[in-house]
Amino acid sequence: MIVFLTFFLFRIIASCTPAFSTPLIPPPAAQPINLLSNPQLPPIAFQVDEPIPQSHEYSDEPVDIQRDSIIPLHTEKLKQRFSLFDMFRPLALPATTQPILITEKPTDTVSLNITFSPPVHWTFCIPSCGVNDQAVDADDAYEKAKDDVLEAVHSSCSNAGVTCKMDSVELQYYPESVLIEDFGPYFDLSGNRYKISGKTVPYKINNLNPGIIKSFILPMKINFKLTSPVPEATTKNLKQKVIDYLAARKFLHISSESS
Repeated sequence: MIVFLTFFLFRIIASCTPAFSTPLIPPPAAQPINLLSNPQLPPIAFQVDEPIPQSHEYSDEPVDIQRDSIIPLHTEKLKQRFSLFDMFRPLALPATTQPILITEKPTDTVSLNITFSPPVHWTFCIPSCGVNDQAVDADDAYEKAKDDVLEAVHSSCSNAGVTCKMDSVELQYYPESVLIEDFGPYFDLSGNRYKISGKTVPYKINNLNPGIIKSFILPMKINFKLTSPVPEATTKNLKQKVIDYLAARKFLHISSESS
């Protein structure tokens, strides 16, 4: 009975005593991430279909890296692969060569071969059929031609700034007997009659075809020497001056000229 009363009293005391619970502790605040204090994450391993090549697999295949080559993949054999550089490859420059110098050999001789229609005073007519300024005979016609050529050579050499040997001038010209139509409606012994234009005789007519007018031209060659050799360009310029003088001052109609 006493034990029962003691137990009952203990229960009454326990129910009247306030209960004590464990106090709540707030969680610690999150610390800032410090990359220096935090260890690096381990690298992520990816699964590959092909094994990773080892260095000994390329030991017998040296790679010479050039500007227009690409290192092959480990699954390819060593070869030249296509590169964009192939599409824009610069043009190859020609190899440097020494310039070829063309040297002209100086000369002191000037030669002209001319085909021309003669002026009236370089012609004659026999027997006694000359008109206007025609020469008396072949010798007279040649002398008039020679005087005109000497005058042309002297003037041309002076204008070109060179000194010519006037006593070296040679003229090869053979005057022809020319029956000019001004003498009358006749033909010479060869059946020809000649027409003048200004102070030149450029045309002829034959009695077999009087309606056809043909050109009348003769050849002539002029040679002379200079006191000292000059370049070829100077001699060409000199020859042109002689031709221009004869055409402008002495009424020659030049058809062609050659050296």
